[in-house]
Amino acid sequence: MDLPDPKLWWLLEQFRLLVNRSIRIALREDIRSRFRLAKVAYRTLSAEHEVYKQYIPSAFEVALGVLKNYRRRARQGKRTNVPYLRNPLLKAENQSYRLDRETGRLRTPIRGTEGVQLTLPLSAWHRSILQDPSWGLGSLTVTSDRVIIVVRKEAPAPYVPVAAIALDTNETSLDGVAVQEGEARLVSVHFPAVRVVQATHFRRRRRLARKKANDRRVMRCLLRREGRREHDRINQRLHRVSKRLVAAARDRCAALVLEDLRMPRGGGHGRRMRRRLSSWPQGELHRQIAYKALALGVPVIRVNPAWTSKTCPACGARRRDRVGQDFVCVVCDWEMDRQHNAGLNILKTALASDEALARAVRFRPGALRRDVVIPRYDLLAVPAGAREEPSGAESLAGAA
Repeated sequence: MDLPDPKLWWLLEQFRLLVNRSIRIALREDIRSRFRLAKVAYRTLSAEHEVYKQYIPSAFEVALGVLKNYRRRARQGKRTNVPYLRNPLLKAENQSYRLDRETGRLRTPIRGTEGVQLTLPLSAWHRSILQDPSWGLGSLTVTSDRVIIVVRKEAPAPYVPVAAIALDTNETSLDGVAVQEGEARLVSVHFPAVRVVQATHFRRRRRLARKKANDRRVMRCLLRREGRREHDRINQRLHRVSKRLVAAARDRCAALVLEDLRMPRGGGHGRRMRRRLSSWPQGELHRQIAYKALALGVPVIRVNPAWTSKTCPACGARRRDRVGQDFVCVVCDWEMDRQHNAGLNILKTALASDEALARAVRFRPGALRRDVVIPRYDLLAVPAGAREEPSGAESLAGAA
C-alpha cells in the first residue's frame, strides 16, 4: 500500500535517521547491548529528534540487529561497508499504536498528542484473526509499501502421541513410514510442482539477463520481479503441503519425526548440482511445519540425518559406497527404496531417543517385509488448487 499522509512519511524518515545515528554511536563506542546504547545515546537522540519517545528504543533494536550482521561478516574476513538504512522505516512496539480490530483503523503517534491514522484493508482471513481475542497484538512495522502487524498466541501443550509419522526430506517429496496401532505403512507426500516452478523461473531469469545485458538497471528490476514471483509461488505450494501434513498428524494423534537438516556446502559437486542444492526449499518447508505444528499442539521430533540412507534398518549394517535409488543390504539382503529406507531409520532413531514415543509406538522393520512389492500410501492426496507451471513437455507431446 502507498502512504497517503505526508506526516507518516516524515515519521518514517525520522525513524530512519534515528537508526543511522544509533549505528554510528554504537560503532564509535563499541556498544553491543540495548541497555548500554540507551544509556549513552537516549538523551542525545531525544533532544535532536522531536518524535514519540518510545520510538527511540525501537530504533536501538533495529540498529543493533544491523550491526550484528556487520560484525559477523567482519569477523569472517568478508568485505563489508559500514551499514546504514537507505529506505524509510518505522518499527513500534504494541504499546506505541492503537488498532481497531473491527474497522482496521490504525492510529500511530508522531509526537505529543499529534498522530496519524490509516485504514488498513482487511480481508476475511485478517478479520478471523483480529476478531479472535486469543490472538494478541505484537510489534508494528511500516515501510513505504506495506504495514506489518505481528500477532501472537499462547501455544497449546503438545499432546502425548500414540502414533508416529517419520519422513525423509527430498527435493520433490517427503517419504517415510507411518506407524499407528500396530500397523505400519510406507507413505509419501509429493510436491513435484516446486521443481517445475524453479526450473521455469530459472529459464526466465537467464533469458532476461541475456536480453537486458546492456541495461543493468532494467535487468535488476526484472530479475527482482521474477524472484518475487518464484518465491510466492513456491511458498504457496509449500504452505498447502505443510498445512495438510500437520492436519493429518493431528487427526491421527501422531508425532512428526523429521531430520535436523543443515544446508550442504556443495563441495565436490558441479555447478548445476550446487545451484539445485542452494535453491532447495527444505528449510522453508521445515519452518512451516514447525510453527503450524506448534500452533496445533503436534509434537515434532528432530533426529540426526547422518547415515539414514545408507543404513539397513533390519540388521544395522552400513554401506560405504554410493547408494542408488534402491538400498540393498549386503549382509541380510534387505531391499527397499532408498528414501523410504531413510524414513525407517529416522523412526528407529526417534524411538531410541524419545521415551514417550517409544512407550506409545511399537515397530519392527521386518514387519514391512511381507511381499516383493511393498505398497505405498499417499498421505495427503492434495486436491488440485493452484495453477501448475508448464514444464514444456506438453508442447513437445502436442507437436509429436
